[in-house]
Amino acid sequence: MVKPADEGQNAATLYQQDLPALEQLFKECYAMLLAYAGKFVVRETAEDIVQDVFVQLHKKSASLHIATNIKSYLFRCIHNSCLDYIRHQAVHQRYVNAALPDLTLGELDYYNPDGPHQSLLQQNDLESSVWQAIEALPPKCREVVKLRYRQGLKTTEISEVMGISSRTVETQLYKAIKQLRGIVRRVNYLLCSIL
Repeated sequence: MVKPADEGQNAATLYQQDLPALEQLFKECYAMLLAYAGKFVVRETAEDIVQDVFVQLHKKSASLHIATNIKSYLFRCIHNSCLDYIRHQAVHQRYVNAALPDLTLGELDYYNPDGPHQSLLQQNDLESSVWQAIEALPPKCREVVKLRYRQGLKTTEISEVMGISSRTVETQLYKAIKQLRGIVRRVNYLLCSIL
């Protein structure tokens, strides 16, 4: 059984010094904390958050002074970690939502055969370079990009086809777009300097 913190010793310090006590606390509280975190985030994320809170408790326990009950402290940590995660996801989602339409509109404009800014030769060279770059992407990124831009599938459709979450599809698209932008800039620069 976990020693109570009111025996004159700070609970956080106890868990740094006594690893079996921390392990016992983990066993006693894990299910409750996981269920609590599961109210805010998906199970996988909830598991990560609960584990991270226990790791941080162990790492920072020497500098922590927990004035309340240790379980109350853990629930507050889980709550704050879930809020941080949700805020981070909201910012990331806003970025992805803003970047993808811009990229798609930019691609349409870029590959417009009537566009005044490129000759047909440049377009063909660049297009083949882009597809070569897509083939060099990691397998999951490559598959997502092909489904998105060759077949025109939406994020939810791609997630169903590949058996992954929509969030994973967005992350893979983000990684691919980031890599491809750099390659397109370098190739475009080289083509413009040659011609």
